[in-house]
Amino acid sequence: MPDPAEDLIERLLDTVWYEGSSKHKRHPHLFGLEPFNGDRDDATLCDETDFQPAQVPEIPAPIQRGIRAGLIGHTARILWTVADDGWIFEARETNRETAQFHGYPLLPEEAIARLVFDRFAGWADDQGTPADRSAGAACRLRYDFR
Repeated sequence: MPDPAEDLIERLLDTVWYEGSSKHKRHPHLFGLEPFNGDRDDATLCDETDFQPAQVPEIPAPIQRGIRAGLIGHTARILWTVADDGWIFEARETNRETAQFHGYPLLPEEAIARLVFDRFAGWADDQGTPADRSAGAACRLRYDFR
């Protein structure tokens, strides 16, 4: 994962916003979303993290955390973050024109999880807040990273 340019980080901090996707919710109606009418294939569900509708307003903070940590894909169409409880979330661009993203949890067996954690933990130790370091410690435990 290459270091993103500072101007890219600033642009993303100013423009990225989240809107949920029914594809990643077992009960999308609880989140005010339409039912999903497609094949979920290997889509992970936010339900696996016990994510609740009341937590939706909190989503911008972890997105900003991930951007500040440089957890940005090489085309800036994918972002990652580590939530306070240690879950790693991947966000994919839904609409390029509006910088809208939707997200879902990464499972421990997904190879990218380790790469995201390593970058996040290094950033949290060097530049992060105590809350960022706490999220990194929770992630290490949740994903059993040694």
